[in-house]
Amino acid sequence: MNLRDVLALNLRKLRRARGWSQEELAHRADTDRTYISAIERRLYAASIDVLARLAAALELEAAELLRAPIVRKRVVSEDAHDGKALQEVRKDRPASEGDINARAKKARRRNESAAEAKRSAGLKKSNKAKPEPT
Repeated sequence: MNLRDVLALNLRKLRRARGWSQEELAHRADTDRTYISAIERRLYAASIDVLARLAAALELEAAELLRAPIVRKRVVSEDAHDGKALQEVRKDRPASEGDINARAKKARRRNESAAEAKRSAGLKKSNKAKPEPT
């Protein structure tokens, strides 16, 4: 995990823990909301001056924003071969971009399947034989 990822993760976590919007944090740090958004989405790397203002707004040391989160791996049991051990490990680590993309792909497939089922159901209804007018 590079420093840009660490900053983005910590900034979002700390901002949400205080119940602040990006707009609120931007106001307190005397910067633009879109800049906060770009930092949290890992598009921009914050300058030292912005990092100092963000830390001051969050009332902590700037180093805290760059401290990598501790990722602990828990294993249920050594001989667990049913996938539970792997699931426990995945719960403790931050989602990587690949995991997020895989979840998004699954969600798109589910939505497409649901839409297809609705279309299919709609077609079946319209194909029913209509009674002829007398």
